[in-house]
Amino acid sequence: MDSLKNMDLMKLMEECDTQDECRKILEELRWPDGVRCPSCKSYKISRILKRFQYDCDSCRYQFSVTAGTIFHDSHLPLPKWFAAVYLMCESKKGIPALQLKRNLHTGYNTAWYLCHRIRKAMQEVEPRPLLGGKVEVDETYIGGKPRRWRPVQKKQIVIGIRQRNGDLRLIRANNTKAKTVREIVNANIGGHVEVVLTD
Repeated sequence: MDSLKNMDLMKLMEECDTQDECRKILEELRWPDGVRCPSCKSYKISRILKRFQYDCDSCRYQFSVTAGTIFHDSHLPLPKWFAAVYLMCESKKGIPALQLKRNLHTGYNTAWYLCHRIRKAMQEVEPRPLLGGKVEVDETYIGGKPRRWRPVQKKQIVIGIRQRNGDLRLIRANNTKAKTVREIVNANIGGHVEVVLTD
């Protein structure tokens, strides 16, 4: 969807600051070819404007744009949901519930619930396709030099897996033992690999 490309926090606040705007975006994301009944898959739909719902003309099933999503049965306004999803996706090291509570002006229990539900939804996303062809594998150590204001930290191990002229994946590893690297490689490459190049 064009309006979500290159999204930043200010753009999110401008384009998703009302329930109606959020519902419209969800509708376009969920049904790019038009609203479709989740029960019988029919496109013959009537809108129930006062309740923000749809009624299937084929099977009479009533549903909303949030039905079957992480937003279903939540009393939290959709703009806050959208902001929580954005903050969690943009935070490289994750965002604790206490910080989400402060940013969204919610109670701690609400912030914890948001973190839990959004993380669970992220885990359910379909896995990326396995890499094939010629695949290169290498490891590196990430971590800045010690400064007066920052104590020495253990460097993080990152395994890089790249398909020639294709996808690059960076995976954090606990160690560089053969077993660990093998597990990471096997989880990311398919049976159609021609050769695996590594030092």
